[in-house]
Amino acid sequence: MKKVMVICLLCALLVAMLMGWSWAQGNEKGEKTTEKAEGVEQEVPEPTKPHVTWGDYRYVFDNVVPSTDLDPQSVIMDCCSPLTSEAGWQGANYVHLYITVQWMTNDRPLDYMPLQLVLHSGGRSYILFGKGSASGSYLWRRGNHYLNDTGAHYPDYMGGEAKLFFTFDTNGAAIDPSTSYIEVNGLLEVWDWSEASRLYTYHENIYGYVTPLPWHRHGSSRFTSTHLADISLSQILQ
Repeated sequence: MKKVMVICLLCALLVAMLMGWSWAQGNEKGEKTTEKAEGVEQEVPEPTKPHVTWGDYRYVFDNVVPSTDLDPQSVIMDCCSPLTSEAGWQGANYVHLYITVQWMTNDRPLDYMPLQLVLHSGGRSYILFGKGSASGSYLWRRGNHYLNDTGAHYPDYMGGEAKLFFTFDTNGAAIDPSTSYIEVNGLLEVWDWSEASRLYTYHENIYGYVTPLPWHRHGSSRFTSTHLADISLSQILQ
């Protein structure tokens, strides 16, 4: 009788040990799964469409559409789709590039870093609608009267995103999406100490006369250009 009781007690202890070990393993797996899930939620997923990162932002090129609009409302617009008027690539007045802007970091909030976009097709270059020179095709989060920038609406908070479209002026040209591409350059405003600038301040003397006083300093701001990518229209359309 005593042997039977001892055997039963040992079996009960063994079952308890196995249940405790199984619970500990399941709890550990659950914690790892939770940590992994939390990590995924915090990360911004890698986009499947072509994209570049410049400054604090990632630019995802979602779609590109030909248009016969005679007078687009804006060179850069938020969210709402422009009228395409059933335009074909064989003769587009404009090409609308749909872009998602994602605010990734806040490392350089004070740096002026526009993105330059130029459409190349059939040996010709096309720039942002309303620009007057081949280098004036910028997208940026705020306006600048020197660049005649539109100041596009960017995400309001870090980790957010905003959807825009950027309009190239193609003047009714035939655009071949299989060979055409978008040149993407990152511009950065820097201070060049080799340049000289002269500003004037005004001084009122004891007799009440106001006279200009020259104030001289070395240096002037300019932009450097970094080529980021050449993205074909076929890549965007896939």
